[in-house]
Amino acid sequence: MKIFEIEPGLFIWSVFTFLLLVFLLYKFAYGPLIELQRQRQEEIHESIREAERLREEARALIEDYRAQMAEARGDAEEILEQAHKVGESTRNEILTEARVQGERNVEKAREQIERETRQALRQIKREVADLTVAATEKVTRRTLSDQDHMRMIKEAIDEIDVERLGDKN
Repeated sequence: MKIFEIEPGLFIWSVFTFLLLVFLLYKFAYGPLIELQRQRQEEIHESIREAERLREEARALIEDYRAQMAEARGDAEEILEQAHKVGESTRNEILTEARVQGERNVEKAREQIERETRQALRQIKREVADLTVAATEKVTRRTLSDQDHMRMIKEAIDEIDVERLGDKN
C-alpha cells in the first residue's frame, strides 16, 4: 500500500483539468469581475467628484450669503446712523425754537426713528430668511424634510441679533 504513488494517466488528466479550469475561470470569471471592479471604482470616483462639486457650490453659497448679510448689516447701520442724525438735527432745531414744543417734537422724532428702525430690521429679517431658504434649499434639497427646512430657517433667523442692531442709537 503506497501512499504517494503517481500514475501518469491520472496525473496528466488532473493537470489538464486544472489548466482547463484555470483557463475557464480566467475567461469567464476573472475578466468580468475585473470589469465590475473597474466600473465600481469609476462610480465611486464620480460620486466623489460630484460631492466635491456640491461642497464647492455650498461654500460659494455660504460666502455669498455672508456677503449679503454684511451688506444688509451695513445698510441697517447706515439707516440707523441716518435716522440718528435726522433725530439729532430735528431735536437741535426744536430746542432753539421753544423748549416745551421742542420736547414734544423730539419724542415724535424718536418714535418715528424707532418705527423706521423696526421696519428696516423686519425687512432685513425677511431678506435673511429668503437668503437662508435659498441657500439651505440648494444645499439640502435631497436630504431634509420640510420640517427640517423650517427648523433650519428659524435657527438661522434666531442667530441674527436683531435687538443688538436696534440698540445702536
